[in-house]
Amino acid sequence: MLNTLRRELGALAWIVRTATLIALLAAVYRELRLPQEERSWHGRLFGFVPYDLRAPTPRRLVQAFWNPGSDRVLGAQPFGVGWAVNLPALARRAGSLRGGEAASASRRPGRPPRETSAGRKAR
Repeated sequence: MLNTLRRELGALAWIVRTATLIALLAAVYRELRLPQEERSWHGRLFGFVPYDLRAPTPRRLVQAFWNPGSDRVLGAQPFGVGWAVNLPALARRAGSLRGGEAASASRRPGRPPRETSAGRKAR
């Protein structure tokens, strides 16, 4: 069973790598089709897949992976094709899925935390 799982995950990894490479080539092709003065080297493929082929800056790297002011879990990759995971937003989302009162209170300032089903049963 472990070998089967390992083979299937290997096949999935191959599909993801191939799709990423195709998207990267599509982004380069899209930019090279434009006149040189119109090339920005960043944008969206097919209307929703972000790409950025400019050299990454420290600010863009931090904003992509650590942006506590945003509630968006997925944002544009600072370099390449695809999405980056905003870790603070992911942590808040994971805390609210667990039912943590502190996480839900921090997401909605000014509102009291919701009662849990355990709190209602105790009354």
